[in-house]
Amino acid sequence: MRKQIINFFVVAALCACPVLASAYEFGVVDTSQIFSKYKVTQKTKETLETKKTELQKDLENRKEDVKKIDDEYVSVAKQLQDLRDSKKDKEAKTLETKLADLRKSLAQKSGDLQKFFEESQRALYALEEKEMSGLAKDIELKVDVIVAEMAKKNKLKAVFAKGTTFWIDEKIVYDMTDEVIKTLNAGK
Repeated sequence: MRKQIINFFVVAALCACPVLASAYEFGVVDTSQIFSKYKVTQKTKETLETKKTELQKDLENRKEDVKKIDDEYVSVAKQLQDLRDSKKDKEAKTLETKLADLRKSLAQKSGDLQKFFEESQRALYALEEKEMSGLAKDIELKVDVIVAEMAKKNKLKAVFAKGTTFWIDEKIVYDMTDEVIKTLNAGK
């Protein structure tokens, strides 16, 4: 999928800059740069980052709730120990009940926290996968059209992806990456 996207960007880049490409027979495009500088990619990343921040804030709030219960549990346990040491059995019984309730509450909240963490991680991963794969398909289609138009207009013999070539003589190969980005961001 990633190679297809890269190849698509290469072809699209060649189509994006007819004036400069006409002096060259071959074109080259940096598909990773196109993907990262495409404004829709940046917006998608911002959206995912916002969602991640919201989930992190919720997780921190839940951790704080668990910590409060844990602190209260430790405090009650200390009080209970002090009462036992001072032989105040009647008050100790009341604290034992409270301590048992806190222990249950702490176990429940800890389990809920772990479950929330796991579910939020899965949901975030699924959302990221959905958004980024949809974006990749969208970019691939758009770049295909752009590159095809540029290649025809400039009578290019071939367009290569920068990431898939070992060596390029920049004097004879036209780098159309910036033009492809500009065309994509213009909404064409």
